[in-house]
Amino acid sequence: MATQTHASWLSSDWTFHKPGSSVKVFGDVRSLFRCCGPGIDVKMGVKIEVFRMMLYLSFPVTMFWISNQAEYFEEYIVKRKREIFPPDEGMHRKELEDFKERMRVRKEQRILKEISMESEN
Repeated sequence: MATQTHASWLSSDWTFHKPGSSVKVFGDVRSLFRCCGPGIDVKMGVKIEVFRMMLYLSFPVTMFWISNQAEYFEEYIVKRKREIFPPDEGMHRKELEDFKERMRVRKEQRILKEISMESEN
């Protein structure tokens, strides 16, 4: 039969009494937390674990929230976009349209030439 020798479950010793022997099955619960240092209580260990879990969960959630706030990055993005794609200038736009027109005319001439060669054959 198992008996409890102390009133508090934290410092309880569970022993089995047989005629002629007494075997200790489970010792002091605080002895499980001795690796954490002297004075660490079971309640303190739970608080530390809750804090660690909150930290593990809140860090990625916070980073995700910050990275999705457009106003934090808007100035950087606009400045970078203007570096890569500068605003159009009148002269630059005119040159680009002239180049497109020359390419279109060249392509039309090539197609007409190919059609005329096929009709000759």
